[in-house]
Amino acid sequence: MFAGNQIQNKIKHNFRKNSIIMEKNNSENNEMSSREKDKLITEQFMENARTNDEIVGDIKSESEKMILEEISTEKNTDVLNDNMVNSSLLKSINSEVDSDETNEDVKSGDFYKVTAEDIKTTDDSYNEKNGLNQIDSKIQTSINDGDVECHLNSKNEPVEKPEWEDILGSGVILKKILQEGEADTRPKRSERCFIKYTCKVEGSDSDVIVDQAEYFEMCLGEADVIQGLDVAVGLMNKKEHSLLKVQARLAFGDRGLMPLIPPKATVIYDIQLVDVKEEADFDSLSIQDRRKIGNKKRERGNWWYQRNENTLAVQCYRRALDFLDEVENERETYKPTDGELQELLEDRLKVLNNMASAQIKMELYDQALTSLQTVLRCQPENIKALYRKAKVHISKNDLSQALQLLEKAKSVDPEDATITKEINNVNLLIQKQKNSEREYARRMFGGSGVVNQPKKKPSEKEDGKNRSKFHLWTSLGATVVLGVAGLIAYKMKYA
Repeated sequence: MFAGNQIQNKIKHNFRKNSIIMEKNNSENNEMSSREKDKLITEQFMENARTNDEIVGDIKSESEKMILEEISTEKNTDVLNDNMVNSSLLKSINSEVDSDETNEDVKSGDFYKVTAEDIKTTDDSYNEKNGLNQIDSKIQTSINDGDVECHLNSKNEPVEKPEWEDILGSGVILKKILQEGEADTRPKRSERCFIKYTCKVEGSDSDVIVDQAEYFEMCLGEADVIQGLDVAVGLMNKKEHSLLKVQARLAFGDRGLMPLIPPKATVIYDIQLVDVKEEADFDSLSIQDRRKIGNKKRERGNWWYQRNENTLAVQCYRRALDFLDEVENERETYKPTDGELQELLEDRLKVLNNMASAQIKMELYDQALTSLQTVLRCQPENIKALYRKAKVHISKNDLSQALQLLEKAKSVDPEDATITKEINNVNLLIQKQKNSEREYARRMFGGSGVVNQPKKKPSEKEDGKNRSKFHLWTSLGATVVLGVAGLIAYKMKYA
């Protein structure tokens, strides 16, 4: 921009010199007509424009050519306008060239020619004066080192990248890229991600690795790993190598993973996203592969269930059911045997049973009943399903139905102490429920304040005490009566 201003000043200076020459010619040809004067002025301006083109002939920058083109257009318009020829514009221009310096230049006829080298020198001096060369040097060095962004802050200083990037904005997951991956290769949900990682606990011995894997396969967004790792992998590109710092809330929580990971511990992962592949196609999997994947999902669900993470457990169980579906693969040339199909069914029923248990803890009783009924249709004497279904009915206050289910489970396994204890608890609840109904009925119909209870038969001790009391009071009463009768007789005899 500074070079453009310099060029513009030079052209103005040249224009002023030509204006003086035009004034001299006008004085010598004052007898010419106004039309001829206008024609002469126009020809002189065009000659001036050609001189300006020669001045900037060596300039290659497109932006500088645009500036010169605007200046030439502006001057051409002003001169060709009849109203401007005799107006104050030329007078003001003539008045500006009255300085000694300008007159001396005009008299000597020494016109200054601007070259590309002059422009470059001027730009360099301007940049050096304002410190821009140092800033450019810092930016280029930072770009080469990969340590800073390619922009400046409000103080014209390079802006450094943060050492750790807060990918969620809450400080729960921090990320530091060690090696950039392939652009635009982030995995999508349910795609298979193959990762290499090591896990350490922050603040502990840096040499102690609590978990590691060379080529671990995980399906993105399906709770195959801790939540923080699942989120971070979804924001990585293929071949990317990063450090992750995950707080306990999205790692191993308040329980930790004893004895290796203490409660409420922040963990640090050194992770590399090795490869990304499309999610498994059910139609292309054999029954053995489906069982393998489905049972792996079930085991992961059991891990979350033991940690009381029931939502994540249900998520894993539902995904396991997708692989353990009993529908046969039409494209598979090998037809599974009845035994293999039976094993697949049993694995599926295990998942449904476990999922129902997690749903009961989440108080999703209707969904749990649906899962358990599916199990009992295939295995009517499944003790776990009977017991859990009874627990659902207890929670829904359907005690009679719960008692029937528990009695059926007891008939299958009479030695099960848990079922026996639950039957006793249900009987107590039923008795309390009856008493409550009786009390409610008494209040409705205005009965006495005491609930009618069946009279108890007195014991032998209590019966003997009552008899002795009766004889005592009888003797006292007879004595009193005889005494009163004697007294009356005495008074009547001696009255």
